[in-house]
Amino acid sequence: MELREKLYLVSDDGEKFMGAGVLWLLENIGKTGSLLAASEMMGMSYTKARGMVENLENELGCTVIDRKKGGAMRKGATLTPFAEKYISLYREFQDKAKAAAEECFVSFDASVKALMEEENGGQ
Repeated sequence: MELREKLYLVSDDGEKFMGAGVLWLLENIGKTGSLLAASEMMGMSYTKARGMVENLENELGCTVIDRKKGGAMRKGATLTPFAEKYISLYREFQDKAKAAAEECFVSFDASVKALMEEENGGQ
């Protein structure tokens, strides 16, 4: 038996706006300097990626990417300083939450094994 956890944040109306996919998208934007390139790296449409970013920005009330429009030299997107700090905070939250869940799981797993042994007459 093993534990697999999936963390994501939801808005007040229950809509998911932040999870591993959004995190990876933001990190890939940081690496590539482009929302299009980041979406292609992840095998998703540009429209979906743009929607994920817009949904996050709307929920947080802060801009997470600076979009550059125009000629070839001005294309692309970069992470805002807010986004860089947000990514770091989210990663830290995610790591701590997963560690806490793993700690609880270890205790649960031991209890289940003891219960199974008891049920099977200690065999």
